[in-house]
Amino acid sequence: MNKAWKIIFTVLIIIFTYHLIRDVSQTIGVSNPLVDELHRPHQWCRPYCNYVTIPPELFIIISSIIILKRNKVGTLGFAVLVSLIFWPFAVLLP
Repeated sequence: MNKAWKIIFTVLIIIFTYHLIRDVSQTIGVSNPLVDELHRPHQWCRPYCNYVTIPPELFIIISSIIILKRNKVGTLGFAVLVSLIFWPFAVLLP
C-alpha cells in the first residue's frame, strides 16, 4: 500500500473517531464545543439521530485499522470507500 492510501485511511480514522465521540456525547447529554461544533439537527432521523450513524462509524474505524495493519486496501478498503458515498446524503438531508 502506498503512502497516499495510508494517509486516507488514517484521516478516516481520525474523522470518524471524532464523529463517534460526538455522537456518544450527544446521546448521554454532554454539551460542549466538541459536541456542538459543526452540528445541526436533522429531521429525517428524529428521534434516533444520535444512534443512526454509530454502526457505520464503527465499521469505518475498525475496518480502517484492519486495512492499515494488513497494509493492503483490498475488498475491505473498497467497502469502506463505497460506504463513504452515503455520508453526504445523511448530511444534506433536512
